[in-house]
Amino acid sequence: MTLRAFLSESVALVAIGLVFGILVPSVRPLISAELVLLVLVPGLVFDAAFDLEWPTMRRLLPALIFLAIPGVLITALVVALLLNAAVGLPLALAFVVGAIASATDPIAVVATLERLRMPHALRTLIEGESLLNDGTGLALVAIAVSAATTTLGATDAAMIFTITVTASAVAGFAIGRLGAALMNTAGPRPAAVVVSILYIYGCYAGAASLGLSGVLVAVVAGITMGNVLRARSVDPAIRTRIDRAWGGIAFLLSALTFFAIGAAIDMTSLIGELGGIAVGVFAVLLARALFVYVPYLFIRSRAPTGWAHVVFWSGLRGAIAFAATLALPADLPQRQLLQNVSFGIVFVTLIVQGATAPLVVRAALPRAAAD
Repeated sequence: MTLRAFLSESVALVAIGLVFGILVPSVRPLISAELVLLVLVPGLVFDAAFDLEWPTMRRLLPALIFLAIPGVLITALVVALLLNAAVGLPLALAFVVGAIASATDPIAVVATLERLRMPHALRTLIEGESLLNDGTGLALVAIAVSAATTTLGATDAAMIFTITVTASAVAGFAIGRLGAALMNTAGPRPAAVVVSILYIYGCYAGAASLGLSGVLVAVVAGITMGNVLRARSVDPAIRTRIDRAWGGIAFLLSALTFFAIGAAIDMTSLIGELGGIAVGVFAVLLARALFVYVPYLFIRSRAPTGWAHVVFWSGLRGAIAFAATLALPADLPQRQLLQNVSFGIVFVTLIVQGATAPLVVRAALPRAAAD
């Protein structure tokens, strides 16, 4: 077994960033939530969503919705309850960590599974879940922070969450349809790529400024635009040019993202919170097992059991949880503790699950192999 089988490029970049952060600690303050959420994330989630095919997603929609909404809520609740019971963290603050850790990361998942051959439907399920639940996860983080610092009640929180997710999905669909028409008008000229970049980043920032989930808007817009441009009535040269250009952009953004995660993490601070981090990681895995294996056993899906193993182990945390942690308000009680535990969950799941995901895929799906 070669080293490459154990260590993907994403894990290697995190490790390189970690070493760089130790050698040049002055770089850490430069890595902000704004940098990650407004510069790195929009292009990455749009590129990943652009390639998802709606016919396959439609067949998987019930599972995707379950993983993206109830799955996120279950994870946040389990993490919060265990941190409260085992570490003594107040429930409201523990729920903030749970919300941060609730969403899997499309950047990490796609990068880890990129070269592995697996059934198309399974890959769509994993990538679709990680894209959709980032929007719901970030919306839940905002509500959790508000609940921890104000008197926001459970009913109001649920209403805000529902409205935010629904409005973001509708806005993303409209933006995707309009963007596809715009790209079709621009044609296959190089300028169309520039227009697509300005359009997506502009819509992302605009949605975020309106209180919507910029990530969910970008995801739905990417899925919509990609599928419309794949239609027979659209010149295939348009989609090809955009797809290739965004692939190059995403490669660069992905490398910068993983490097930034490693460079921003202060291992000295994390060592002091190993107990809380261990509880958080265990809670994340327990929650994922609950909403992956329990429905699978009761529904008795026709899908092979190996699919459930792959979905379970693909729950990496990365850029989204990392940015949400950086964005915690300065006046949030026990902010440093919450950041250390959240950063630790990101680091452990990204390194351990990211490095071993190819092994799990090959064990669960014997026909899977690296390209």
